[in-house]
Amino acid sequence: MRKLLLLAVSILLLQAIRAQHTILIRQVNIVDVEKGTIIKNADVLIRDTAILTIATRQSDLKADTVIDGSNRYLIPGLWDMHVHMWTDAWFPLLLANGVTGVRDMFFFIQLIQGWKKKIASNEIAGPQIVAAGPIVDGPKPIWPGSVAVKDAAQAKQAVDSLKNILHTDFVKVYSLLPRDAYFAIAEEAAKQHIPFAGHVPTQVTVVEAACAGQKSQEHLNGFLEAASDSADYYMQVLQGKIIDTNLRKPDNAKQFLQRTYNARKLKSILQEIKKYNSWICPTLIVNYNMAFIHDTSRLRDPRLQYLSKSIAQGWDPSKDFRSKSRTPESAAVYERNFQMQLQLIKPIFDAGIPILAGTDFPNPYCFPGFGLHDELEWLVKAGLTPAQALQTATINPARYLELQNSYGTVSAGKIADLVLLDENPLVNISNTKKIRAVFVHGKVYDRARLNNMLEAAKKKAGN
Repeated sequence: MRKLLLLAVSILLLQAIRAQHTILIRQVNIVDVEKGTIIKNADVLIRDTAILTIATRQSDLKADTVIDGSNRYLIPGLWDMHVHMWTDAWFPLLLANGVTGVRDMFFFIQLIQGWKKKIASNEIAGPQIVAAGPIVDGPKPIWPGSVAVKDAAQAKQAVDSLKNILHTDFVKVYSLLPRDAYFAIAEEAAKQHIPFAGHVPTQVTVVEAACAGQKSQEHLNGFLEAASDSADYYMQVLQGKIIDTNLRKPDNAKQFLQRTYNARKLKSILQEIKKYNSWICPTLIVNYNMAFIHDTSRLRDPRLQYLSKSIAQGWDPSKDFRSKSRTPESAAVYERNFQMQLQLIKPIFDAGIPILAGTDFPNPYCFPGFGLHDELEWLVKAGLTPAQALQTATINPARYLELQNSYGTVSAGKIADLVLLDENPLVNISNTKKIRAVFVHGKVYDRARLNNMLEAAKKKAGN
């Protein structure tokens, strides 16, 4: 009986070994995103979901499937670290653009968890998802579906529920949180060992947020405020300690901060933030789009064909509460604000504060998948090198999420989430759009298959 059992086990093991699928990408140029260099003419062997080995010299490696990587470039799968995944219909748009991982910042957590299970079981193809679930905001939240908290007690209860009932991956804080509630969230999150990230509330400074343990700060909120020569006065106005009705008007407040901006003050603020483990997700693409919301040239963007008409109609500035009352006179104020935000990126990077690439889709003209490449281009326009920009969507997200042992670089032992490019992204960051193939947990999607995915997405959108 024992011999029969051993024989059966041996047969099962042999079948499992034979069932393992191998892919060899031969003679490819690997982009070392950590060093910003190229490892030329390497052979990359993938077995099932992971990279088995990398040979940098001529090898006799063999595989079930061989892909010619000659004169092409292999990068890690890209991460979009600020998204709102309203529908799994956007999964093909992400994968077709090499976005193999996302951080969802606000959506129904039960639905996302269902998608994650289906992705893990290969029932559907999609990216890796890390999700916050509902936003935690003040007693009168900006967005429906948020968790409304008015004081420290409710704030702590919210963290406990998110961690232990909804089982979210992190807690997202938002703009209208009262100070006591915000710091209670920070305290409870540390106690519960769950990260918190999101907007820096209007009544909290960016330095206070970093010191409190906020893991990432989104949209560059609070940086122009902190860099003002009148930062203390302005914060007291926001906290209601000083009554200044003029500064309570958004246009006037922006002009005030633009007039009182001090580059040396910014540098000292960044040196303070650097002391803490706080990351910055600037989302330049959404900041740009909201600043130039009335730019009608974008109505002709060919990528609109991949989205439903309801999404495109929702991008009409006359229907968006954030922009429908904006006057032509105030447009210049918002545009100037974006230009100043753009100038923050290089000082943040030079201060040693890590940056994450994020788009905030589906805000106006932030396209799922496509928008991540827009964000990388904006980061380069802001002063980063292509190599530095590429880090914000590869190794930096892996480190932020503490997944660097599995993701972030093209290395043996890591998950085979990869993008094969026709051109070198270190020469021109726009080359990240020249995708030949995408690998998702070792499964290859060649150019023809990616094109089919995009065509199917277009049809599903009704275009």
